[in-house]
Amino acid sequence: VYSESNIGLVGTHQHAGVGGFLENLLPQLTSLGFVRETFDAIVAGTVKAVQDAHSNLSAGSLEFGTTDILQGNINRSPSAYLANPAEERAKYAHDQDKTMTLLKFKGASGQADRGFLSFFPVHGTSLYENNTLVSTDNKGMAAYLYENYVEPNSAPGKNKFVAGFVQANVGDTSPNTLGAFCESPGKPYNGQPCEFYQSTCGGVTQ
Repeated sequence: VYSESNIGLVGTHQHAGVGGFLENLLPQLTSLGFVRETFDAIVAGTVKAVQDAHSNLSAGSLEFGTTDILQGNINRSPSAYLANPAEERAKYAHDQDKTMTLLKFKGASGQADRGFLSFFPVHGTSLYENNTLVSTDNKGMAAYLYENYVEPNSAPGKNKFVAGFVQANVGDTSPNTLGAFCESPGKPYNGQPCEFYQSTCGGVTQ
């Protein structure tokens, strides 16, 4: 029934999730190594999602569309982008991909829609470094809000409609659309944009 031709497994990068499940040294330093509870929870949740999807198979159709969202991301390294050849930059209207692609899963005639997958290039890193809570960040919040909009009387995780806000060609995208600003209380440059070419504040990195 299932093969690599009809299964999509998507991982989304962010800074507020659980740790200790990657077999790489650097991401596991902050969790002090492998964490069995984290690994087991991810595996169990993934398996349950597959089981739930399989047990709710029904006829339907797909719809596909794209649109541009101009204020949904910025280039976090605009000075580096300017180092690209002028003829390369001239091929694009923006210094970052602004296209959202949507794949919608529609129910059969007379039945409710089942969900969608929305692909948009932006890092799930809206929360600042002082956050101490586990969070799904901006893409998880988008999914929660949309699913609640479709089924306002369903508790999170109990809804039938699945809104998937997943990753696209993320690269140097940032969700902090106002740009980077210096947070240096008492300094004359506090609240000012970071220096454009070095990303510093008063000659010091933040």
